[in-house]
Amino acid sequence: MCPPIISTICRMKVLFVCTGNMCRSPAAEKLLLHYGAGRGFEARSRGTAAQPYSAMTEAVAEFLADEGVRGLSHKPALVRGEDIDWADLVVVMEEAHRELLAEHFPQSVRKTKKIMEFLGEDGDLEDPMGKDGEVYAAVMGRIKEAVGRIIEKT
Repeated sequence: MCPPIISTICRMKVLFVCTGNMCRSPAAEKLLLHYGAGRGFEARSRGTAAQPYSAMTEAVAEFLADEGVRGLSHKPALVRGEDIDWADLVVVMEEAHRELLAEHFPQSVRKTKKIMEFLGEDGDLEDPMGKDGEVYAAVMGRIKEAVGRIIEKT
């Protein structure tokens, strides 16, 4: 984490991880890059079961566009050891993601947090895949709020 006095020159690397890397983690990545622009953040997103032939969901792309995010291109990718090593902070959406990372990438344990921890809550962030617009809106709102807290805390 960057000391506040030098936060404009310090680079904070954040890796967001969800299941398919089509909804939650790319939304968090894009929002951090958008709202954290000029604050020293780098961001990536990956999935624990991502399929590279998939794409970001339309609902997420629409939400991000409404937030003013540019550069919406995204290709889902599986999390790799290089991603874990690159990151200063790994943010997962569910406890199952944390457990899977710990099993396959032991170096992730010391730097992994669940996104809900940034909201002062326990539990998992619901996967909106295949659900209605209300669920997507609620999940995207939680991600936006958590990203704001990540920016504030670093």
